[in-house]
Amino acid sequence: MFDAAKAKSAAAIMIKPRPDLDYAFVANEETAFGVREAFDAAGATDVRIVTVNGTDEGLAALKDGRFAATVSNSVSGMGRMAVQNTIAPLHDEHVDKIAKARIRLVTKDNAGTAPLYCPTDQ
Repeated sequence: MFDAAKAKSAAAIMIKPRPDLDYAFVANEETAFGVREAFDAAGATDVRIVTVNGTDEGLAALKDGRFAATVSNSVSGMGRMAVQNTIAPLHDEHVDKIAKARIRLVTKDNAGTAPLYCPTDQ
């Protein structure tokens, strides 16, 4: 249910009985923006948000302090790996049954070196 409005509503309910909340892990950046709005509206501006994706908008939120971290998982990298793992057996190449996507914890300090989430050809 990656819905920013629902995430905002859930966060608003969650913060009331937990005024000492330090951080929240949010499943993706789109919903994390809604959660950030709810915490800010409740005066819980010190709550650190950790999320997943590494989009341009998410990296901007890291740089300006709205998010504490994001787990970068490049869509283009995962897509490339999926295609390679699909084609490899056709060439009698071994493919692990469980593929391990490369992920990276991105913070304000290393946001400038984060892999592109979904690069575009220009």
